[in-house]
Amino acid sequence: MNEHLQQERRDNVAAYVVRMWHLEDVLRAVRFDPKAIRTRLVDPMEADSAQKELAQRWYLDLAERMVKDGITRQGHLPEVVEVLTDLETLHHTLLNVLEDPGYAQRYMDARADIASLERQREEEDRTGVVETCFTGLYGVMLLDAQGRTVSEATRAADARIRALLDALSRHYRQMRKLPGISLN
Repeated sequence: MNEHLQQERRDNVAAYVVRMWHLEDVLRAVRFDPKAIRTRLVDPMEADSAQKELAQRWYLDLAERMVKDGITRQGHLPEVVEVLTDLETLHHTLLNVLEDPGYAQRYMDARADIASLERQREEEDRTGVVETCFTGLYGVMLLDAQGRTVSEATRAADARIRALLDALSRHYRQMRKLPGISLN
């Protein structure tokens, strides 16, 4: 994995998930074509030729794995799914086992927004609370990137969901520091 992404996964797991989702979408957009990966992702980098070559190999490896894993249209790389599973487990642990009052308040603040997102998804496309939060966050980011108007209500919901994911990321980072805890 790219060294920067490894550090981001340790420091801010929510940013890591969003960055990986974006990268998966970019690889899909260029249809996993090595030449397009080179011109769109590698050549614009401010790096020396050796670093660009490492980046090219890393992107090609991700593209090959996505094709091999059958996630060319939708879905996520195994390492991203693993992080989402860890975060979902941590979310439930914070609420139901540790009963963390600060985290519970963030969840209560965002609960109606999450329920609204869940209602918008197809019945067979149900995911956990955490992935639903990321889907909403990523959707707003895509709307912003496309220059589309986002309502004030959606911005407010996005802020509540971001606050929840920020809190979850902080707990994830703290948990990784505990002796005997292995979350990759």
